[in-house]
Amino acid sequence: MLEEGLVGYWKLKGDCKDYSGNDNHGVNFGVDLVVGEFNGVSSHIEVADSESMNFGTGDFSICTFISTERYKVGVIGDILSKYDPLQRKGLTLGISASSGGYNSQGNDEHVHFGIDNGRVSDWEDCGRPDENSNFASSLTVFNGELYVAITDSKTAEDWCHVYRYKGGANWEDCGRVGNLKTHGVGPMIIHDGELYAATWNFDWTRAPTENVDNCHVYHYMGGREWEDLGHGEDRRLFSLASYKGRLYVVSGVETPKCYVYEGDRKWRICGEFPASAHPMAVHDGKLYAGIHGAEVRIYDGVKWDSLGNPLGSSEHCNQIHSLGTYGGEFLAGTWPEGTAAAHRHGRWESLGRLGVSTEINALTVYNGKLYAGSIPQADVYRYDGGKEWTLMRRFYAPGLSPDPKEWARLTSLTVYDGKLFASIGSCTGSILDAPCDVRGKVYCFEVGKCVSYDYDLSPGWKHIAAIKEGGRLKLYVNGELMKVSPPFDQKGYDTSAGVPLKIGFGETAYFSGRMREIRIYDMALNDKQVKGIYEEAKDGLTK
Repeated sequence: MLEEGLVGYWKLKGDCKDYSGNDNHGVNFGVDLVVGEFNGVSSHIEVADSESMNFGTGDFSICTFISTERYKVGVIGDILSKYDPLQRKGLTLGISASSGGYNSQGNDEHVHFGIDNGRVSDWEDCGRPDENSNFASSLTVFNGELYVAITDSKTAEDWCHVYRYKGGANWEDCGRVGNLKTHGVGPMIIHDGELYAATWNFDWTRAPTENVDNCHVYHYMGGREWEDLGHGEDRRLFSLASYKGRLYVVSGVETPKCYVYEGDRKWRICGEFPASAHPMAVHDGKLYAGIHGAEVRIYDGVKWDSLGNPLGSSEHCNQIHSLGTYGGEFLAGTWPEGTAAAHRHGRWESLGRLGVSTEINALTVYNGKLYAGSIPQADVYRYDGGKEWTLMRRFYAPGLSPDPKEWARLTSLTVYDGKLFASIGSCTGSILDAPCDVRGKVYCFEVGKCVSYDYDLSPGWKHIAAIKEGGRLKLYVNGELMKVSPPFDQKGYDTSAGVPLKIGFGETAYFSGRMREIRIYDMALNDKQVKGIYEEAKDGLTK
């Protein structure tokens, strides 16, 4: 075993002692240490802060074996974290999946490794996927690349397209999704390693009376080809979810129901609601849906129950437009007061309003902090604890018109290539109501320094190594270098946050899966050393 520079070594085979000789022993909170099993709900290990675990602006390396399962709880969660959200300082390493707009997260697994010392970059203009669409949404990462959906455009042939990001301000057309008379592509999701999309007629002011077709779900076949999986019972499909190995979709106004895919273009009704459902999410082994009215429904695979109204009354919340997980807690974003709420100890608690926002359309954790997107001014906010939100960017600011057709919405947020990407759309999604200005474009920015492995890690044992070497971050999978960040000035990134090290927990969620052989070094391992650690330990995982 490589001992040079070793400051922490937890085998997680019967105990959580530190075998490095530095006495950085862990305190166990519910982890099954016989097999190194973390339950994804509450179990984790905490290691007290020590001088040996504070790296300042210097190098460090983290190595561990993890094993995950596709269908266990939802968000896989944090591998480890030594991060102070108040200072916005420290380091994070975790597993998560992308989710766009109303959509639930997929069951793909991407590795995110970041450091921060209260640093924020400028926003970059990533262009307009479709020159004639004012509505970009559903940012989704699939097989190492970023995809976005558009709604409405100049002609019917230009509706319902999906685009792939090619860098800079460039996008590649991945074809029209179906040939029906539907205005756009709404939710997209990764389910069991494949990309799925559903169409919608988003414009609620016209959809009930307009001559349009009912919507379908599609499977991406590559290139510009999409396979029609059927449905056709509603003009608006709002959200897709991957839950316990099955693909789910919720529909809009005509048939407010939840459907599960049975294969061969057949969908079975598995839930009926008093009003349309918009977002879905998976959390702690259950499927959730936000219902107009408003309430959150929860599904265990057999029956639906109610979690009630996130703000207590329809006066303060009569629609729910986003669901997510932050710090292991389940969140909801609401209309008409643009307020977020967390479900804690069996009841909802307000996390405060996002400035003058009226609706929260996206909730995403990035490099240790929670971010939200809203209308009517296409704002991005950062959550800073309690009921405090900090405005990160206002993309549309001509004033607060009472007419929603003049508004702009921040439609989706997702992490790709170590950055946070944001898509923007008009309020109604119709080109008849707003020009193609900032609406219809995509932007990104970086918080601290972050690197991501944007391919599906897949279930089973994998070795992860996260390394800071000078002014670069590196990610390895199974001993192979997979991603290197652009260079940065390391003098601006003191990661010594003075907080405990948490194993299996952090700012996103509790880790779901097994973990063993965690090693932390106060130096940067080289390629040969990472490969040697992987080869040395892999054969003993099941013993």
